[in-house]
Amino acid sequence: MSEFQEAAGLQPQQSVTQHFSRPSSTKWQGRMCPGAFSEEPDMLLNKLSFSWFLRLQRLWSHYWTIWRSDGMEGVLWRAKNILVSIWVRFWMRFAGLNRCGRIATRLAVWGAPPYRARRYFASLYPHGYVAPSATIYHTDVRLGEHVFIGDRVVFFQAAHGGRVELGDRVSVFGDVIFETGQGGSITIGAGSRVHRGCNLIAYLAPIQIGCDVGMAQNCTFHSYNHGIAPGEPISQQPLQTKGPIVIDDHAWLGIGVIVLSGVRIGKGAVIGAGAVVTNDIPDGAIAVGSPAYSWRRSAAS
Repeated sequence: MSEFQEAAGLQPQQSVTQHFSRPSSTKWQGRMCPGAFSEEPDMLLNKLSFSWFLRLQRLWSHYWTIWRSDGMEGVLWRAKNILVSIWVRFWMRFAGLNRCGRIATRLAVWGAPPYRARRYFASLYPHGYVAPSATIYHTDVRLGEHVFIGDRVVFFQAAHGGRVELGDRVSVFGDVIFETGQGGSITIGAGSRVHRGCNLIAYLAPIQIGCDVGMAQNCTFHSYNHGIAPGEPISQQPLQTKGPIVIDDHAWLGIGVIVLSGVRIGKGAVIGAGAVVTNDIPDGAIAVGSPAYSWRRSAAS
């Protein structure tokens, strides 16, 4: 045995080519020889056939049950829902904020139910759902995963406006305005809900909303105000602010709540419908009235 053969682990009279050649296993022979070991493909084919048979049996049983309970109308309704679901899933795969993505979204919603029923669109893919009727006139909109943007939502950026950032699984249900200008910005944490008709206007100071915050219809947030110095028209007075609006996690704001600048609403606080919040609300408090005042706190707080 030579030194090279000993180093390579070769037996005498065994060449290097033989040592590194493809192993002649039965698995390889079965692939090379037609008909060899044909039992494995046959078994696999039988399993696939049986699997498809079970699926067809379940499908037949399902539709037979619908036929017996609701007749042909029920069967057609179910078939239509399946086709719509396939259509939506296909086009939502290509949805996005660019031109092609907006076209794909418009095709996806064709024939789909409106309003809240489209919320599940956002769960299909991480890029979420932005309604075709939404208007984005803003250069710094940042959306997390599975965000839902409903019909006629407006993102507007005035001069020197900051970013609008929505966290994962945020839902904006329609006719909402996000507006930033003069250094103002808007941030909404994961899982929060903004219902129809809300206005979030951030100038001079930011609006910071935490996670799992519920904002009912027609709530208004203004992080600024107009100057009211005497002897000068309001339209000619500069904007002013008392500071940012901060709403902590798990707070709940009822219908028509107005939140002014410099206000902090504590964690888990509840603001009654129609309240005007001009001062800080403690954690876990329940506040009502105009101006809003805290009249009870939960035991947990």
